[in-house]
Amino acid sequence: MKHFFKGKSGAKFWVNIALMILLIIAIPVLTFYMLGAFTHHGEKIEVPNVVGKSFHDAERMLGDGDLVAMVIDSIYEKNAPKGSVLEQSPKPGYEVKGGRVVYLTVNLSGEPMADLPDVVGQGSLRQAVAMLQSAHFKLTAHKYVMGHPKDLVIGVKQGGRDVHAGQSLPRERPLTLIVGGGEFEMDDEGVEDSLDAGLDMEGMDDTGAEESGEDFDIEL
Repeated sequence: MKHFFKGKSGAKFWVNIALMILLIIAIPVLTFYMLGAFTHHGEKIEVPNVVGKSFHDAERMLGDGDLVAMVIDSIYEKNAPKGSVLEQSPKPGYEVKGGRVVYLTVNLSGEPMADLPDVVGQGSLRQAVAMLQSAHFKLTAHKYVMGHPKDLVIGVKQGGRDVHAGQSLPRERPLTLIVGGGEFEMDDEGVEDSLDAGLDMEGMDDTGAEESGEDFDIEL
């Protein structure tokens, strides 16, 4: 140290030393305050309730509180106003720092639509159900029709009307699959089961002749 200060006794030298000391002290202090401002140290903002508000109103309310609105999902709720906020995270009342992102789920402005896959006559019933569910369609109980191969999809209905592959349909309105219930059962003589076929077999005698209620005269 003695050799360092030897010959360095001018005012300029001591001014530089003082500036260096001030700089060494100032850098950590300045860094601390800048870090506090950047991270909003000690600042707490209560998250407002924006559920039920339109997205634009929610965005404005959150922006006024130095918060950021971000839509992460949209679903369809027919009883809620179109474009309104259905869910938010963090929940209302939570205390967060400024600049925090509030994630929103909003209601679609209309019914979600999807193209109907071609499931008629294609593969098994299980495959048809899987295709429709993968397209996010809802299903009601299947309607079975006798006289067609068992579990073969022979038609699709929505709200009582026939719909066809490629049509753009509301996903929230359930579909009904028209499905084959099996072929008619046959007896030993090849006659269709009257119960399955829906035929009236009353009035037939043991030989299959129709009973008219009259006596027949037979000439010898």
